[in-house]
Amino acid sequence: MRLDLYDGFLCDLDGCLISGTTVLPGARSLLDYAGDRLMILSNNSTDTPATLSARLKRLGLIAPPERIVLAGTSALDHLAQIGNVRLGLYANAALRAYAQGLGLSLNSPEPTHILLTRDETFGYKDLCDTLELLAKGALLFVANPDESHPGPDGTPVPETGSLLAAILSVLPDLRYTMIGKPEAGLYRAALARLSGDVRKVLAIGDNPKTDAAGAARFGMECALVGGSHGTWTDLEHLLEAGRTASTLARYRARTCT
Repeated sequence: MRLDLYDGFLCDLDGCLISGTTVLPGARSLLDYAGDRLMILSNNSTDTPATLSARLKRLGLIAPPERIVLAGTSALDHLAQIGNVRLGLYANAALRAYAQGLGLSLNSPEPTHILLTRDETFGYKDLCDTLELLAKGALLFVANPDESHPGPDGTPVPETGSLLAAILSVLPDLRYTMIGKPEAGLYRAALARLSGDVRKVLAIGDNPKTDAAGAARFGMECALVGGSHGTWTDLEHLLEAGRTASTLARYRARTCT
């Protein structure tokens, strides 16, 4: 895989750039190499672009908010565009503040819409309340389908999809709207900020069901790193292979002319 053939990069966050507070091998090098050609595209539903940018900066990774697209805030952006939404929001303080900044109403006793994110306080009462609201006609939106993401020590961290699974265990035929990868909306939001041909954009991720499947919808190649599905061990391995391939291609071009 020759990295110099790509005009843009969409890189996943957890399992690619970081794991908890650990910066993964090659993360800094990829950000330096790609610069403003790189967008962080993540199913993260606890951060806003601003809070994630600040968190990454504390880890020594520079990624401005305008180069970050996240499932949680994208879901809220989508709901704000619908209009007349009374929202039941299961989310942390950062996303609740973001929702209020968009003018979304969060205090109605009878929400018209429910948004499920990775709310670490979600419990049995919340499950009961959600089921009651859905029975009254509220529409369910879900930030992302991930059941987990990798923690610093390799232990899976429960994600939004695990909370959705609890709801579906009671209402298996429930219809809901998914926002995050592999759905197209998140990719469109990121690609709109990159110039050039979408076929010259490389997606980088660690999950074939979200990262690879989402990229395939747009005809993009996807480089999978880490875990049992990854072609490359980590970003450092990917960069080394990509640069070596680029160097060899240039050498062959010179020697053949």
